[in-house]
Amino acid sequence: MATTQAYVAKMEGLKVNPSVATLRRFAKATGTRLKITFEPRKA
Repeated sequence: MATTQAYVAKMEGLKVNPSVATLRRFAKATGTRLKITFEPRKA
């Protein structure tokens, strides 16, 4: 994934705000796909 285990742990612990590129690499490394959506807020 071209990143450190420490950074992945921070991602999992929601302590960093990863870039889209990093999320793409994470998806590829885990055999998943990245899907980003915008959804309306509930009133």
